[in-house]
Amino acid sequence: MSAHWKAAAALSFGLLAAGTVAAGPAFPDSGASTGTGSTSPPAQAAVCGAPAAGRASCHAVQLLNPSQDWHPGPTGRAGGNAALLPGSGYYPGDLQSAYQVAAAASAITPGAGAPTIAIVDAYDDPNALSDLTAYRTNLSGATDPNTGLSDGSIPPVCGGAITSGCITFTKYTPQGTPSGNTNWSEEISLDLDMVSAICPNCNIALVEAASNSFTNLAAATSFAKGLGPAAVTNSYGGNEFSGETSYNSTYAAGTTTAVTASTGDSGYGVEFPAADPNTTAVGGTSLTYTGTGSGLVWNAQTVWSSAGSGCSSQEGLPTWQNVSGVYNLSGTCAGRQVGDVAAVADPSTGVAVYDTYGLSGWTVFGGTSASAQIIGAMYGLAAGSVRAAPSALYPDQAGTGKTGPTPGLVPVKSGRNGRCGTYLCNAADSLSSGYNGPTGLGTPMGIGVFSGTPPAPDFSISAAPASETVTQGTSGSYTVTVTPIGGYAGTVKLSVSGAPTGTASFNPASVSTSGWQSTLTVPTSTATTPTSYPLTITGTDSSNASLAHSTGATLVVQAPQTGGAMNVTLTSGQLTRNGPNFHVPLTVTASDAGTSAALGGASVTLQVWSGTCGSGPPAATGSGTTNSSGVYSTTFSTRTVASWCAQATVSASGYTNGTSNQQPFST
Repeated sequence: MSAHWKAAAALSFGLLAAGTVAAGPAFPDSGASTGTGSTSPPAQAAVCGAPAAGRASCHAVQLLNPSQDWHPGPTGRAGGNAALLPGSGYYPGDLQSAYQVAAAASAITPGAGAPTIAIVDAYDDPNALSDLTAYRTNLSGATDPNTGLSDGSIPPVCGGAITSGCITFTKYTPQGTPSGNTNWSEEISLDLDMVSAICPNCNIALVEAASNSFTNLAAATSFAKGLGPAAVTNSYGGNEFSGETSYNSTYAAGTTTAVTASTGDSGYGVEFPAADPNTTAVGGTSLTYTGTGSGLVWNAQTVWSSAGSGCSSQEGLPTWQNVSGVYNLSGTCAGRQVGDVAAVADPSTGVAVYDTYGLSGWTVFGGTSASAQIIGAMYGLAAGSVRAAPSALYPDQAGTGKTGPTPGLVPVKSGRNGRCGTYLCNAADSLSSGYNGPTGLGTPMGIGVFSGTPPAPDFSISAAPASETVTQGTSGSYTVTVTPIGGYAGTVKLSVSGAPTGTASFNPASVSTSGWQSTLTVPTSTATTPTSYPLTITGTDSSNASLAHSTGATLVVQAPQTGGAMNVTLTSGQLTRNGPNFHVPLTVTASDAGTSAALGGASVTLQVWSGTCGSGPPAATGSGTTNSSGVYSTTFSTRTVASWCAQATVSASGYTNGTSNQQPFST
């Protein structure tokens, strides 16, 4: 019987996974839960009715049957003392956990030097202080019976002298004391409680406009900005109108004062002041969870179907949104796109609120009022290094090609608020940055996106070897390892810059919990003199905090030695048998005779004879190319029992051919 080669390719730079990291449980990609046993949509009521021309409506929505319709979690509701603690709705500890702001919240010292959040609303809530006190007192250190998460300490409102252990609450009525209004008082309670939930150590200023006219609300906003707060929040809006741009400077963010506005609770459509290009327009999501206590996991947020969004008919497209394919699509919208960022607003996954002016205490609210206050309070947490302008959320405003998500924001990938047919209403059509109308660039993960301080890393990257030397005409490869930090379990997309001319490639291009390693293959270099290529390998987090991290590796390409000598070795491995077939691994290694540097990319010819090398025609012939380590491996297979001799001939540009024999090996 004659010998033959088993089909075998040259050794490639393939990827080997370092191991498997257990992925978290799969969660449903859905909106709000309708509650156990519910077969109809949750009963909800908009707190304020549709506004007349020239007026705004508050954006609070009450969940009417929270014991039935609030998202209950997998263990059901555990009840709670209705007189003291809410049985439904998210507690402060829940929201701080969902948006990872607990550490930032506790880092602020309450008292006169703490940041202030200024809330602008219409009409008067005579119970604002007492209701705020009840919310803060009862929830300080409380444990949510549904999630099992505990609240941190919430300092009381200062009763007199300002001390380091309390926060100040001040009500301002710059247009005279307004009349009481039970609808807007519910809005006020929601606003005060959400600021307290996210930034419990922030001072609060409530500025009450005489009415819900845009004239009065704008004047109240101007007054609020004059107080020098970290943020001014506006949880109201109305249909766009001719002349709205005259109010733009009033609602524009300052150098150290952010301004937020809710996008509305009527689904697809744009409202003012969220349309102001210099105001952070806050959309809404549904926020659900799985598990409880230490095992609780927040599910991926989805679009709240009633959140406002769209293309402004009155405001021009700001330059920082005008990056086609990243933040907009040419021909889709020529105006200001709404919104910018989002947080929970779905009443069915809503928040616990305490109100006694028209209501009887604890209830559950949602609406983009809730999300606008949550984001406003996060700006407060970033006070001192705050990036107040909404343009700061759009890092590629200069068209630098950074097409991925904004660091610190998690794009929302599912849900819609209408059937416009584009990304302006449907998260499934999101652009490369993750941008879509209802949720903007996504939901925050920590306060880094609002701060000049970079977000904390959630993974690191290393490349091995740190430096590799290859010969002209050959390519090189590196094993790239991504190491998660703090339990991160997302996906990291890899890219490289600084490689020799040509396309460097990763296999695979993205790594995740199923395998945290990739192999980078850099292209063949034509350098004729020794050339060093510092490589920058970058990972982009597209599913958690959208953080990019880089690490360096160096590829050194050396020119071959003209007429140089090489060393060639040929070895045979362990004989194996599969039925009638014998298999013998053969390995060829080539290196520079003077420097011992590996000769990658060298051509190898292998011949095998039965008996003595060169005794007649070879029984089998094979060929291939050495890798960057100067190694070529293959397998010789035969059914013949014999003694064999193998010979390797290696050729490389600038070198005298080298040969090596392996004799004998037997089958």
